[in-house]
Amino acid sequence: MEKILITGADGFFASRFIDYYRYRYDVTGFAHRQLDITDLNQTVKIIKESNPDYIVHAAAVSDTTMCQNNPELSQSVNVRGAVNVAKAAEACNAKLIFLSSDQVYIGNAGQGPYKEDDEVNPYNIYGMHKLTAEAGILELMPRAIVLRLTWLFGLPERNKKINSNLVWNIAKSMMRNQPAGFPVNDLRGVTYVYELIENIEKMFHLPGGIYNAGSENDLNVHELAKVVFKAMGLENRIEPLLLKEFRDKPRDLRISNQKLKANGVVFSSSETAINKCMADFSFSLKQS
Repeated sequence: MEKILITGADGFFASRFIDYYRYRYDVTGFAHRQLDITDLNQTVKIIKESNPDYIVHAAAVSDTTMCQNNPELSQSVNVRGAVNVAKAAEACNAKLIFLSSDQVYIGNAGQGPYKEDDEVNPYNIYGMHKLTAEAGILELMPRAIVLRLTWLFGLPERNKKINSNLVWNIAKSMMRNQPAGFPVNDLRGVTYVYELIENIEKMFHLPGGIYNAGSENDLNVHELAKVVFKAMGLENRIEPLLLKEFRDKPRDLRISNQKLKANGVVFSSSETAINKCMADFSFSLKQS
């Protein structure tokens, strides 16, 4: 049985990944308390001892506000830690998949959907550091796979972390009967976490390089929120409870995932993915 090592084991993505693949691969997950990726010697030692065939590097400081307020922490984990994992992967000849972010496109002057070879100039710390990590990893290990992910979403599960995401944020607001505001000048894809997890296996043998990964989408975030309301059976609550907001600086983070499609890896649209998530969990807030 082939071995997968995944970092960030107690995180939103990795905790679900481990359960999903535990019977098809020998999966080992390491949380921060078990593996300090900012310590090169420890990282190489532990990963070499595990001797994985594949490494999925999911550990990160992903809160963009935290990164902005603590750039040294972001640099340590998101850049140095990521490169340390790549060094360990190279030392044990494992294939590395690095989870990057669509935030690298946040400073683009043009309009999406963006391709992998479009010029990028992120203005926030998180995006800058993800971009720096990408370059460092690929310089060291050209056969590594870098995935620029869109915003992942899902619903709570027992003994698994839930992140702040579009679907769960709306569900929480609706259960409290609180209005929820979403910007009309914010364009981005959102990806069902299990659709990414299912596709990871198909990416193990891709040629090295950068790939946009996740659902494509042409709706603004406010329009996506309407999709969530309808999927939850809340059409009659859209008018009073879904508010329009405007970002001070309009944002377009839409991706083109044509490169992955050409390699046989396909994601559904964000709208389809939202409805799939609701069906998978049989989740509805509609009052009978």
